[in-house]
Amino acid sequence: MQKELAIKLGVIGFIAMILMIPLQMITGKIAERSAFQEDAKQSVSRSWTASQSVLGALIVIPYEIHREITITDNYTKEEFPKIKKTLHHKFIIPEKFTIQANIKNSVRHKGIYNVPVYTSNIDIQGYINSKDISEQLNLIKAEGSKVVIKKAFFSITLSDPRGINSIPTLKWQDKDVAFNPGSRLAKNVNGLHAILPKIDIEKANKIHFSYQLELRGMEQLSFIPIGIETKLNVQSTWPHPQFVGSFLPTESQIDDSGYKAGWKVTSFASNISDKVERCEKGDCISLFREDIGIKHIEPVDVYLQSERTVKYGMLFIGLSFITFFIFEILMKLAIHPIQYCLVGFANAIFYLLLISLSENIAFGLAYLIASLCCSGLLLLYLKPVLKQGKYAYAFSGVLSVLYGVLYIIISMEDLALVMGSFLTFSALAIVMFTTRNINWYEVGDDLSSKSNHTDIAANE
Repeated sequence: MQKELAIKLGVIGFIAMILMIPLQMITGKIAERSAFQEDAKQSVSRSWTASQSVLGALIVIPYEIHREITITDNYTKEEFPKIKKTLHHKFIIPEKFTIQANIKNSVRHKGIYNVPVYTSNIDIQGYINSKDISEQLNLIKAEGSKVVIKKAFFSITLSDPRGINSIPTLKWQDKDVAFNPGSRLAKNVNGLHAILPKIDIEKANKIHFSYQLELRGMEQLSFIPIGIETKLNVQSTWPHPQFVGSFLPTESQIDDSGYKAGWKVTSFASNISDKVERCEKGDCISLFREDIGIKHIEPVDVYLQSERTVKYGMLFIGLSFITFFIFEILMKLAIHPIQYCLVGFANAIFYLLLISLSENIAFGLAYLIASLCCSGLLLLYLKPVLKQGKYAYAFSGVLSVLYGVLYIIISMEDLALVMGSFLTFSALAIVMFTTRNINWYEVGDDLSSKSNHTDIAANE
């Protein structure tokens, strides 16, 4: 009877749907463990430092505009003059700006989690065109009848000033100028500043500056391309960089020993002059938002890999059930739905084993151990179920092949969808080829006959 076949397939499908529950629970566990990893990073950043974004050179000319206004006394209604002072800042950016960063990497441990951190030696130099200073001073003087120009200062901003390992010294032309804490910029106070000596724009066309900065950070180091022409060169022993920011490097070299990367950014590409002008008026979001740099990533994110593995969980369980059902049909065995359920749970527990092992050992080794454990468990379980050991070995072998194919899929990030599609197509082709000579009407009759024999045996 075809009714028994339909019921059998319906029960198998229902069991497969029920197994979605533990898969969803495992997905939640992956998200929970990933959140614990982020907490570990935050804990390290509180005791070390966070990611760093550096604006390495901004010359600031503060000035006051004095305007005479009339004040009326509220009680006597008498009017009298008063000088109103408003403070403004004029920003001057370097004509040429060069950064050389050498990054030394290390790893901090928080429980079972590893957090990559770094200490960077940064050499910054450049020059300012004296004509730019002269033009800005003329613009300042034209803003009012009485303008008081204060001492200019050199400003640096950092994301986390706790990462400054040593106090740098600014080399301004031929003079050494000491840095002081704080950037003195209203929109980002984190950083350093140095009060500049009087700028004699008549003596030199170019005013050169340089300084060295030793800076700690975690995961990411980036720089704001503040110059009309900015060059950035970075090298490190970390073999897994991710280039971040608004511009990719113009040249890069990555191998097992580390990486080297270089950027060239002009003001035509960065529109830095417009951003600086807007920052003078109080809108500094665009100036501090667009940067260039590197993020040091882990070679294998075990939680991302595990999450991608679980996404194929339903397909994996479905293929296992199809293989199990084909064995049942070809061998004319009566396999109980509970046995299907146990096989499905054995496949589901694979993902939980994978997560727990990959937190402590390499992901590839964790995957191998988890797959061997589940394949071995099913081999021992199915020997008496399938009556003949060779069929149990065959099923376990098919399962091992599926585990191997799944590992290849999750390892090939860019081709994961293509590989998954071919896996599904290949599985369907194998099932169709294997069952092409099966008379499904006879299968239904066999299932009905087995059911009747079971009922008679139970009554006896």
